[in-house]
Amino acid sequence: MFKTSMTIKGLVAGAALACGCIAFQSCDQSAEASAPAASPWARPFPMPHGYWKKTDEFYCFASGGQQGGIYVYGMPSMKLLSEIPIFNVDPRWGWTTSNPEVRELMTSPRTGEVLISGDTHHPVLSRTDGTYDGRWLFVNDKRNARIARMNLETFRTEEILWMENVEGGMHGFTSGPNTKLLVGNIELEAYPAKEIRDYVDVDIDMLKGPYISCVFGVNVAEDGTMKTAWQVWGPWQYDLVRAGWGESDGWFINTAYNTERSVNTVGMFKRPEDYVFYWNIESINRAIEEGKYITSEAAPEVPIIKWSDVDVYAAPCPLNPHGLDIDPTGRYALSSGKATTLIRHYDFRNVMKAIEEKNFIGEEFGIPIMDGAAVSGDMDTGLGPTHIEYDNEGYCYIGYFVDSDVKKVALGDPWDKKHGHEPWTVVDTIPAHYSVGHLMVPGGDTAEPYGKYLVIMNKLTKDTFLPHGPLICENHELYDIETIPAPLIDQMSLPPESHYAQGIPVDLITKRAKKVYDLPEESMTPGVEYDYDNKVAHVKMTAVRSFFTPDMFTVPEGWDVDVELQNIEMSLDMSHGWSLTGYDVMESIDPGENKHLEFTAERSGVFWYYCLWFCSELHMEMRGRMIVIPEDEWSKDLEWSALK
Repeated sequence: MFKTSMTIKGLVAGAALACGCIAFQSCDQSAEASAPAASPWARPFPMPHGYWKKTDEFYCFASGGQQGGIYVYGMPSMKLLSEIPIFNVDPRWGWTTSNPEVRELMTSPRTGEVLISGDTHHPVLSRTDGTYDGRWLFVNDKRNARIARMNLETFRTEEILWMENVEGGMHGFTSGPNTKLLVGNIELEAYPAKEIRDYVDVDIDMLKGPYISCVFGVNVAEDGTMKTAWQVWGPWQYDLVRAGWGESDGWFINTAYNTERSVNTVGMFKRPEDYVFYWNIESINRAIEEGKYITSEAAPEVPIIKWSDVDVYAAPCPLNPHGLDIDPTGRYALSSGKATTLIRHYDFRNVMKAIEEKNFIGEEFGIPIMDGAAVSGDMDTGLGPTHIEYDNEGYCYIGYFVDSDVKKVALGDPWDKKHGHEPWTVVDTIPAHYSVGHLMVPGGDTAEPYGKYLVIMNKLTKDTFLPHGPLICENHELYDIETIPAPLIDQMSLPPESHYAQGIPVDLITKRAKKVYDLPEESMTPGVEYDYDNKVAHVKMTAVRSFFTPDMFTVPEGWDVDVELQNIEMSLDMSHGWSLTGYDVMESIDPGENKHLEFTAERSGVFWYYCLWFCSELHMEMRGRMIVIPEDEWSKDLEWSALK
């Protein structure tokens, strides 16, 4: 085993010292206010029409964490574009549970409950041959164990897949080199259904622990539709995961920071080291073909496989690892130990040799543990290492939470022939403000990174921006990494809490971006139909500047109301909205879009509906009335068609 270079006590002391330094630096910097030097990234004001065409090179998609969606901004302008709702609701973007399609996506198949909050962690852009292709963005909800797919033509969610057999804790999440397979981890150990517990046959106790957990695969069809392909259950939980490409194609790698199988924090630090695991994907498919699986009553179509029936190998890694990333060649995997100062790099060639020659130092739960030959080296470079990204010039970038910086490190063969530095040495230290949780280089988790920029996502912004209460926004900092030292280009406040981000070239998105929806071949005929058998009023309504048609309708009290709303505008950005007073119904509708809204007319009276968006100079006049008649006063001569 490898020596842990830092105790927990030392880590805490280092963190306290770092926080003290941060406070001192903060005061010192504020006292040295000076005009910024001229830079090539200076902004022209007012921004000219089409400014982004000359300025922004990348879209950045950053997870919203507790916000439940995705933040989107341009780079290098660092201008926020939108907050895309996914596992939350937001009427600004036409994403509410008044829409039955959205409500169905948000409804748990386990409980039937509509869950409108989530915790987005790892955005995953779709790929072809190991590089982004601009079709879709996937993201996981750690809290409720579900995955969403967003269409990058519309920046709207099209599908949500609820992971079977688990209640939550979906953390690490990634795509294979071609987005036909997604792979993910369940970080929070589970107490699953009895048939799974019996099949896995590992010690488990509902009250005292320990528990078990799984990795999973999701098949993605040509149209993007997702379906759970398999779950492999075993004794450990897992944190981050990366699927290989190039030299490591056909494998995925993940980390486990709790190989102690503890249920409390202290117990998770009892070992000197933890593990990274190498999983052979073909062996999982083979186990299914050979019938080495069961299914559960709750998910009869999902194969449940035991870890002992697939090919998986462990390698020691620094204590309580978090960061785990594969370099562009697919040869090297780097893992950081949060509770150490170490970054460990694994050469896939050495790993394969250790497996072929059975160079193992033992096993645990039947999993062979590779000897030190699988490790190509350690780097001792700072306090609190977290995430790792790569550029296109042969460097990796490692974030440090306690040191509040990012180290730029030269990679080994074959990259040393390109950058000319001593392999595995620090060539630049990039200060951050403050406490680096995550970082991103455009394309930094692909076979062909775009490089050029580094975004550092700081967790503790301190005094960088205006005070706004005890919870402070995050600071996304943009650096130019084409030079050493890397200069700071810009800082951007962003609401909490981004866990990861991905950057993709502008032209991969703009060439697909939809401007308006396609209107149906047959135009809608506005009106109201009354279904007396089912007590439903079906309202067909069009919206155009500055009219709703119909601008009044009647309905008996207690009836359900089904509004089909069609925005017949054909101009970019000419969205309308439908907000109904007295009811929790508020929805946006984009040009050409057709939506259904459903609610119950529970109270009698006059309730106005109006357009949400300032769509024209007559925006205030764009409104109408829903008149709810007490049921005992209703008659057919009060129908809309009789009154119009």
